[in-house]
Amino acid sequence: MGAVAGWYDDGSGRPRWWDGEQWTDRYADQEGGVAGASGAARTMMGNLTEKRDPAQEPDNLWWAVGKPVSGIGGGRYRLTQDYLIFEKGVLSTRSQQIRVHEIFDVDATQTMTQKARGVGSVALWAQRPGGWERVVLEDIDNFREGVSVINQVADAARQRMLTRQNTQHLNYNGSTPPASAGPAPAAAQPTVSASTGLNDEIARLADLHERGILDDAEFAAAKRKLLGL
Repeated sequence: MGAVAGWYDDGSGRPRWWDGEQWTDRYADQEGGVAGASGAARTMMGNLTEKRDPAQEPDNLWWAVGKPVSGIGGGRYRLTQDYLIFEKGVLSTRSQQIRVHEIFDVDATQTMTQKARGVGSVALWAQRPGGWERVVLEDIDNFREGVSVINQVADAARQRMLTRQNTQHLNYNGSTPPASAGPAPAAAQPTVSASTGLNDEIARLADLHERGILDDAEFAAAKRKLLGL
């Protein structure tokens, strides 16, 4: 079912009138804008005009804007060195963020309908404090680029975490503890974090899948088992 009649962002950043079936030639800024609207319409148009273009954020490593079939309510996504931030919603904006080191198993997906429209989605798993969460960045045109960049940034973040974990035994000036301090703590020994090990296992499964050793069903089942789903 399509969206009900009302003012929506048509993808250009301008509130435009949707008559319930299609876009009209009416734009809010040509009809008095927010000041000329009333009640819920003012609130909605305010939310739309306050949405910042993700391309203008200075710390972006990658960004995308969703292009759903209806043209209404597309998500806005952007990636920084530390966070993947996504906003979705029409009448109100729901904003969430994921720390990049929590991101695993990033894949590109594309339905036949999306292929015809030249868009696709980025699907990933996030290891949140409350458990595993699946996140989908939908209907974006640079989805394959997104998969590559998100994977690279997430891997780099996990490596930074591992380095920090393995150097926690050093004091503030980088010197080793004095002899009187006793033997070096176990953290001084090179270790592999659980998250890094999981990522390596996922990469190994993906390699077996690419080489044809695992078919699609076997790969999906093995990955679910690895993620504890």
